[in-house]
Amino acid sequence: MADSVAAATPALDCSSNNSFYEPLVGLRLGALFGILAVSSIGVFLPLFTYTAKLNKAYFLVRAFAAGVVLVTGYVHVLGDAIPLLSDPCLGLSVTYPWALVFASFSSMLAFTLEWNLNQYFTAKLGTTEANPSAISTSVELGLDPEEISEKQREKRRLEYTVISTTFEAGVIFHSIFIGITIGISSSADTVRSLMIALMFHQMCEGLALGVTFVKAEYSVLKYCLLGMLFLVITPLGIGIGMGVGNSYSAESKAALGFEGGFDSLSAGILIYNGLVDLIVPTFSREELPAQTWLQGLGFISMFVGGAIMSLIAKWA
Repeated sequence: MADSVAAATPALDCSSNNSFYEPLVGLRLGALFGILAVSSIGVFLPLFTYTAKLNKAYFLVRAFAAGVVLVTGYVHVLGDAIPLLSDPCLGLSVTYPWALVFASFSSMLAFTLEWNLNQYFTAKLGTTEANPSAISTSVELGLDPEEISEKQREKRRLEYTVISTTFEAGVIFHSIFIGITIGISSSADTVRSLMIALMFHQMCEGLALGVTFVKAEYSVLKYCLLGMLFLVITPLGIGIGMGVGNSYSAESKAALGFEGGFDSLSAGILIYNGLVDLIVPTFSREELPAQTWLQGLGFISMFVGGAIMSLIAKWA
């Protein structure tokens, strides 16, 4: 009986070398230049328009992008990672949720990195918490209010220098990983969905980064140099991914491990970005518009962004 069952069960064949890494050059180059274009718009727009009171438009765009990024992380990227890391040919347990584990630790790693960077740059630049009682005491002692105002401005400038430096370092970390995922993926659907998500993601992160540059009162030259660093990092990751992907068969253990691993790591980063870097700050007390109707429209924009990416996952 056991012999008949064994005979009826097809043997697992993991030796196929007929499938190779699909370059998808046109699609990847489209992703590269598309991401480069929207990143440029996002990061340099605040340099020219931040004083034009476009906060309402920024709010709605960021809310929409938050939904796009979050659903991309969960549905598109993590959804692709799960079957890859559960493939019997990889040699791991087919029932253990490896992709979820890697994504979870990736989110925690992203938080740990951002937190430590913030601590480091805060200490390095010597910023301190605001102390209203000290300012009040200074006024009572007869110090020049203009001098106090200048000190407050300098403190605010240093605080935004910390924020912008920390934010850019975190962006560099996760953007290169996601870029590698675009370059390494053998699935056109994954590349396409990541390209759409990253266009929104990079534009919104560029907007947020540009605003911190303006508030830190950077010179135009420093603003442009930091903006260019932001622009090149994801295309660099795409190039690295394409180089790595060309080195193995698409059905090899290396392919399954690399693609599944990077998909999982990128999913965790995207989920972290969507929740912590987009949704929470966009709907925070400091950023939330005063108008109730606009707040409601922001929530609708977030759900619409998520719904669109969910439909793309269904039809792609």
